[in-house]
Amino acid sequence: MMSQLTEKPTATATLQSQQLPHQADLVIQGFRRLIAEYDLSGSAGNTTDLSLDHPLRSKEDILAELGSSLLPLLKQQITSLSQALDNPDQLRQDLGPTLQLILELQPKLAQTLYRIIRAIDHLVPPEGPESSPTIDQDMKELKHYRLRRLDTSIRVHLRAEIRHFFLASCRIIEAIKLPTQQRSTPIGYLLFGISDPIDRAVRWIEASEFLLLQNWWLRALGDIEDAVEDLLGVANPTNRQTRGPLPQLARSSIPLLKLIRLFFNKFFDLGLAKEELVKSYTDMSTEQLLSFEKFAQDIAEAILGLVCGLQEEEDEVVDQAQISLDFIHRVKSLSPLFQSLLLLSNLYIIPLFPDSDLSPSQISFKPWLVTWYTLFFQATNNAIKTANLLSQDLD
Repeated sequence: MMSQLTEKPTATATLQSQQLPHQADLVIQGFRRLIAEYDLSGSAGNTTDLSLDHPLRSKEDILAELGSSLLPLLKQQITSLSQALDNPDQLRQDLGPTLQLILELQPKLAQTLYRIIRAIDHLVPPEGPESSPTIDQDMKELKHYRLRRLDTSIRVHLRAEIRHFFLASCRIIEAIKLPTQQRSTPIGYLLFGISDPIDRAVRWIEASEFLLLQNWWLRALGDIEDAVEDLLGVANPTNRQTRGPLPQLARSSIPLLKLIRLFFNKFFDLGLAKEELVKSYTDMSTEQLLSFEKFAQDIAEAILGLVCGLQEEEDEVVDQAQISLDFIHRVKSLSPLFQSLLLLSNLYIIPLFPDSDLSPSQISFKPWLVTWYTLFFQATNNAIKTANLLSQDLD
């Protein structure tokens, strides 16, 4: 009797052990099927689930569901897979339950991916007509500006990371069949690669246009901060033998660059102070929004060019007078950029922050801009005047 009791669990364990390779093969097939059938770069094909095709559903509803439900669900499911596969030693110990968990997760993941593809197909048809980026200001949250960036986050960045994750998952399951010494590399680090495009896509859905613009301006501000530091080094050289116009030109442009840095910081402070009051869209078209982005990039590039021009090595070959002339050209290039930028700000950014919404301790943005531009104009003229005088002296 005792012998029979001990033999039964052994037989069961043997049967389960024999089933594990088959389960592992099913898991690998499942990941390969996900890679092949749910390619985020294409459309959803002829799948039968039409839950997103209800004629009464608006694009606004689909966009909201994508940001609040589908993408967070995808992140949750990918996290569960990552946790199941990340520890090879633990995976070997609990292989049966882990494989079963993955087999249960795969169809759920397939459904989530399909619904995401259907949603993005509906919002940004791969071959369908698009609204004109020059006249889509009435599209509100559905402007080309937002949807095209969302489309790129999902079809390009997220697609690449998910494919990488699924391939790595296949390799881990295949490695289970190898001797214990041949351990596979944990894939937890891949989760961060997937989380970033998911979070970026959610941001393109939920963030206001003003905050999306700020994100681009933040990059330009970093370049400007670096340029100011470099400029201070040129203005106050440690080498006392340094001659020529470079230190004087650098000192003359310090007030100008500090004013530009102040402008960018004010732009950020305004958004942080009144973020909860900003509506999700501006009255700008996609073309104007892209121009607003580009102004920040162009300003940063102009400043970097100005500072780099002052960092050239001084020797007999360098034309010192030409340096002053190039400096004048670069300083002058900033004015039209800010004129266009301030026009868009007056028309579309300032109205986002009515004076009635400001606390008594805050200065109204519009009067601040007037004062700032007056100082900017003076600093520009002073820098140009200094360069002209230096150029005349060198001649």
